[in-house]
Amino acid sequence: MAELNENMLDERQEKYLNWLLTPKGDRVPASQAQYCRENNVDPTTVRRWEKKDVFRREWQKRVDDLQGSPERTQQLLDALYAKALDGDTRAANLYLQATHRLTPPPSAETTAARSMAELSNDELDQLILDAAKKERELRNLKIV
Repeated sequence: MAELNENMLDERQEKYLNWLLTPKGDRVPASQAQYCRENNVDPTTVRRWEKKDVFRREWQKRVDDLQGSPERTQQLLDALYAKALDGDTRAANLYLQATHRLTPPPSAETTAARSMAELSNDELDQLILDAAKKERELRNLKIV
């Protein structure tokens, strides 16, 4: 039974982990020192918990679950979209990349290995068309 307990978090560790997973600005209490005082836990104890494999694995699993949450992704995309509509071209570019609506840039091989003078007329025309398409997408995003 002792082995089972070593592979599981106890109630105090669960509570502390939940506090850690709360965004810093929303944590109550705000600091680790305050948390320890209010919950009668020695600061060295929480540091020891954080180093335990079982605690670290569970912490990482929950962080991964939060980061991969469709709700969080949607909130982030909505925020980028709103900033893009306000004229933030970097936000517009990031939004279009994240939603796969931005054509990829020319390959590094094309841009690094060859100068513009070495491009054929057809290759140059394609680069110009790609740049114009990107600009039009950005302009359309601002209008919507």
